[in-house]
Amino acid sequence: MNSLKQYDLVKSQLRAGDLVIFWGVGPLSWTIEGFDGGPSHSAVIRRPCTDQGEDARLIQSTIQTWNGKSINGVQSEPLGETISGYDAGGSIAALLLRDDIHDKLDWFKFYAMCGASDGFIGYDTADLFEFLARSIPILGNYVYQKEHPNKMVCSSWATALYEVAGVLTGLNYTKTMPQDLLEKNIFKGHVTLYGKPNLVRFNTI
Repeated sequence: MNSLKQYDLVKSQLRAGDLVIFWGVGPLSWTIEGFDGGPSHSAVIRRPCTDQGEDARLIQSTIQTWNGKSINGVQSEPLGETISGYDAGGSIAALLLRDDIHDKLDWFKFYAMCGASDGFIGYDTADLFEFLARSIPILGNYVYQKEHPNKMVCSSWATALYEVAGVLTGLNYTKTMPQDLLEKNIFKGHVTLYGKPNLVRFNTI
């Protein structure tokens, strides 16, 4: 179980809509991070910590076993438990939305999409291999360009949610990787939740 000491120091700063990014230690994480030069997973804060002491909740598209049940696709769980059970030796950071972006976010559409997707949108395993194909110089610009509305990898889901809520526009969410989101100029800063995150080209586009 990972320590929550870093998370406890900053969790009061987290707001709904903030992006959480992960660097793992497994072969798949290393492959994504090696090809894309950034984190291998992303999620969105669905609800911040409450005054009643409830933990913040993430919403993300992933494949994992939660409380003994294997879940494939968009799902929601407490952020603290996610950090505690993440890869030992990995890293996690939260990217904090700019105040002007946060204020104009369409919260009705944000939560409507969360509710409509949680447990209904599957994980797009095939897109992991399509990502590798799109990384091939020249050829990659012409293959696997179509968006997949019924199955999404982590960053595709986060991008689609941001587009629906008015945070981002004009992106092909199926092609968007965690590093692409990290580079968008929509954040006011970042905080470390676990480990030693290495953010490259943060907030530059």
